[in-house]
Amino acid sequence: MIGIVNSRELEKIYKELEVLEKAREELIKLCRELRIHSTKAIAKIHAGNLEEAEEHVSRAKEVLSKVINYKEYPFYRTISGEAMQEFVESVIFLSYVKGKTAPEFREIEYPSILTGYADAVGELRRLALDMMRIGDVEKAESCIEAMEEIYNHLIQFSFPEKLVPNLRHKVDVARNLIDRTKSDLLSAKLLKAIKR
Repeated sequence: MIGIVNSRELEKIYKELEVLEKAREELIKLCRELRIHSTKAIAKIHAGNLEEAEEHVSRAKEVLSKVINYKEYPFYRTISGEAMQEFVESVIFLSYVKGKTAPEFREIEYPSILTGYADAVGELRRLALDMMRIGDVEKAESCIEAMEEIYNHLIQFSFPEKLVPNLRHKVDVARNLIDRTKSDLLSAKLLKAIKR
């Protein structure tokens, strides 16, 4: 009697899925490492330690070069998107504090670049608040200008959610952060004027 199951085909599928599962696990591990270095870079920038921040960004770049080797896999964007977004955010923030224009992110998917820019607005707000706390209103104003520059570029990307997931929401959040930071700046200026 001939069996109904094509066991040769199922064995082939099983082996291919094993390969995919292994690649998926490797990519998850790399993306975790990419995210850790990017997050640490941002923390070091806020702590004023640019040298260590640059080291973490450099390590993140090394990990990124491994991550992009998984581009052909169907789960690539789903797994790597947020880690690459965090990387973009850290590079943009580091570029700002060093007084440089952000570099091109050639190997990174468009959604991660755009949402990384949007998330950088939050880090600029934190920096602006730190500057206000120490009374450096001019640097706080510079942060707000950078926040607005990012926002003004991002509002032009009115593409469907399927093309750029979560961008609209992040742009709305960025607008809110800018407005709140401007309000905080006004309070800081008034306080500075009263103390004179």
